[in-house]
Amino acid sequence: MICDDHRFIFVHINKTGGTSIEKVFVPQADQKDVRYKHASAAYYRRKFPIRFWRYFKFAFVRNPWDWLVSRYHWSRDRQHLFDYSFEEMLARMAQGVPLAADAAWLQNEALLPQVERLSIGGRIRVDYVGRYENLQPDFDTVCARLSIEPRMLSHTFKTDHGSYVDYYDDASRKIVERLYAADIAAFGYRFGG
Repeated sequence: MICDDHRFIFVHINKTGGTSIEKVFVPQADQKDVRYKHASAAYYRRKFPIRFWRYFKFAFVRNPWDWLVSRYHWSRDRQHLFDYSFEEMLARMAQGVPLAADAAWLQNEALLPQVERLSIGGRIRVDYVGRYENLQPDFDTVCARLSIEPRMLSHTFKTDHGSYVDYYDDASRKIVERLYAADIAAFGYRFGG
């Protein structure tokens, strides 16, 4: 999302509370995708080079183990892309097997490590990275940086599931450690915390 009124670029990583943030600025964001939804920092730099360097850029990230549980339920229950188990999804990811027919974007875009979507030339190129686990206070920080009144976020597009730790055994936990090592290192995430 790019907003000229408030001079910001929001790099919206899926399943990190992004639609709730977009709704603050575009009230219909839950009914119709905002332009450039889920575009990477690299895309914004290519498409809007002057504004990219001048505007405040921010994003939100999420613990990769929790993020994958939410993504699984969204893709299975809301998008109906597949009907297999969470364990099967992780096994397919580990083996590089397609997750869904006619949905290459799922692995090629939606499930890329979060840090890749924020980086250009191996460096994070947004000014602020908030955390899903601290969504409202971190969004309040964004509002302060934009010099706007803090606004309460709604919980849009919530997935229905229990605690993410209950979805994993040692083997599946290690798959995520391997596939998302860059996110774990960049953002200091750990399993269960």
